[in-house]
Amino acid sequence: MITEKTSAAEVKKEFQQAGFEVLDAPDGTIEVRKYGCAHSLKRDAKLGWVPAGPPCFLIRGQKYELEDRGYQKFWFADGRRIPIRLADLRALRQFDQETRALLNLKSLYHESLGTTNARTVYDRLEGRPDLIAA
Repeated sequence: MITEKTSAAEVKKEFQQAGFEVLDAPDGTIEVRKYGCAHSLKRDAKLGWVPAGPPCFLIRGQKYELEDRGYQKFWFADGRRIPIRLADLRALRQFDQETRALLNLKSLYHESLGTTNARTVYDRLEGRPDLIAA
């Protein structure tokens, strides 16, 4: 179990024992990969090791974020949008659950229902007066 006092070497070992590929990132974070997904982990003063952002899906070595456009989910990176497959979404969810379990993070209700999106883009929101001022 990873706690706030766990060192980077211990975190790496824990993830490797669980079947993850572990990489050191230049900014001091640790990147873990499994099922074609990747997550960056950073050290937090209060909670210990936490995800640095939402998990990504790897396509040809490039990281794609999960994007919800209201009618369908996509992988999004650098302006490119790829429709998501059910198997990919299941892999991302399994990866996120295993990562959170190893980090000993609480599972929140909305996260337990499925994956959370890195980007949410609803076309019906464009041009609304209350969004223009923001």
